[in-house]
Order: sequence, then structure tokens, then C-alpha cells
Amino acid sequence: MKYLILLLLFLFIESFTDSYPQDYKQNKTLVPLGESSYTHLNINNISTLLYNNGISDISALGYSGFVFPKRTGKTAVFCSGFLWGGKVPGDPEPRVGGSAYRSGLQGGKIISTGVAENPNAANVRIYRVRTDVYPGGPFTDLSSEVKDEGKTVEQIRAQYEKDWTDWRAVDGAPFEDKNGNGTYEPTIDIPGVPGAAQTIWYVANDLDSVMTKYLYGALPIGIELQVTIWAYVSDNYLNNLFFRKYKMINKSSTPFNDVYVSMWNDVDLGDAGDDFAGCDTTLNLGFTYNAQEHDNVYFPLAPPAIGYELLKGPICF
Repeated sequence: MKYLILLLLFLFIESFTDSYPQDYKQNKTLVPLGESSYTHLNINNISTLLYNNGISDISALGYSGFVFPKRTGKTAVFCSGFLWGGKVPGDPEPRVGGSAYRSGLQGGKIISTGVAENPNAANVRIYRVRTDVYPGGPFTDLSSEVKDEGKTVEQIRAQYEKDWTDWRAVDGAPFEDKNGNGTYEPTIDIPGVPGAAQTIWYVANDLDSVMTKYLYGALPIGIELQVTIWAYVSDNYLNNLFFRKYKMINKSSTPFNDVYVSMWNDVDLGDAGDDFAGCDTTLNLGFTYNAQEHDNVYFPLAPPAIGYELLKGPICF
């Protein structure tokens, strides 16, 4: 039986002081990211990078990429990803895929059994939309993105408008169907998670055996992974969190049932050498906090804490 798994994760981060401008880069080994497409999630107090090979929260140069508070240069996460492991009938070796420091994924959907979309096709990229930036729309203040991304207003707006027009609803990207006809129409419908201020979407697959072996030495399964990430703008806690949704589709010709999935992350709250980690099983929450009252990187800010909460576990169909 083929099946699909949905996983929804909730991320929050908390700090109790105003931000101070200060540049900081983690002293860690650079991680080669290849030619993957990437974008920023930065609509609220968080700024982080997301790539269409599954890797997230790391800069394009291989340094910590999850900045909090935004534009302070202070980072809370070095790198993160989504991993799975499963057993395929007839193969004694487990198949482990996804992404961590390395990625076993390439951009694009699976067209048919064993056949992946061309990862270099123009439509195979990461998409980002805002509900208030669309072709022919009114002026929108994009100064926050300009300062955060180092691009011009024209560049940022042009990309938002292109992603709105090219939104891959046909491949599974969510949208608000304003006329209820089931088809995405950019002049009528609103791309992204309904109600979200910023939505990011991409699709990837594990069919490249060179990549899966490079990750953890395993063979591909035939998984298509659709990823939706979104955030809100608010005057409350919503400004310090964002959501992730992972949709796994088994597009191989072989069913498999013994599967584990995990949100993997390397949290470094400023100084990486003084972090404590824990979990609350009653809340489905994993968290990391600073072991001391002060952190050398975050000082004079109070060091933040970060948590990953599982809102909805795997659902099989």
C-alpha cells in the first residue's frame, strides 16, 4: 500500500529584551550547500534561510543562519532538517533519507516511478509569497526585507510577484481558493496558507542515489517531500514563531510500513558551549535553553530559549 505522512511542527523562540545590532558568525566548519534554491523566512522577529534540498537555518556560506532577533546578527540555530528512516520489504538495510548537515534530497517532484523532475528546470525552486505583495498590487513597505537580505526593493518585489504568479498549486502548494473551482488562478486566488503573512513552499525527492549515499550511505526509497513553512505578524507570541508542515508521499512501486520521522536540529544559542536541552513529553515539546544567566554572544541581551513542538504527528493514508 502506498501511503502519505503529514507532520506539522511548531517552532517558538522567546527573548525578553530589545535587540542590539551586533554581527556574529558561529565558528563552525562550513557546510557545502550545492546549487539549491533558497529564500528567507523573515516576516516577523525571526530571520532564517530555507533551501529546496531540505536544509534550513544555515547561511549560504555555511554559518549559523537562524537569526533572532532579526537583524541583530545573533544566531540561535546552526542548521536543521527533516529525517526519516524506513525498511523496505526484501532489503535488510534501512533506508534513511532527508537532510541534516548534508542532504539526500534534490529539488523537484517525482513524475513517475523512479523518474524525478529535472532539478535544473525553471519551476524547480523554492517559492515565497506575502498576502500583501502581488502583481498590480499597492505599495508595500519592504524595508525590513531590504535590510535583512541586502537586496533592492525592486528585486524583492519582483520575486514576490513572480512567485505569486508561478505558485505551484498544481504540485501541492496550498492556496486560498476564492471562487471554489479547485484551480489556482493568480488574479483571483491567494497563494500560501490562508491567513498567514508569509508562506514558503517547495518540493524535493530522494531519487538521486549519489545524494542519499552521501547523506547516510543508504539507497533511495522513492519519496516525494512537499514542505510548507509559514509565519504570522502579530503583537503577541506569534511574532516569535513559525510553522513547518512536511508531506511525504511514497511514489515508489514498493510499499513499506516501518517508518520513523524526526525534526533534526543543531541548536546553538549564541555561544554553542553552554546550552542545555530537554523535553516535555506531555506537550510533545523539545527545547534548548542557556545553561547560564548570560551568554557571551547574546550579551547584553538575555539569552533566548528555543523549542520545537509537534502539533500533529504522522497520519498515514
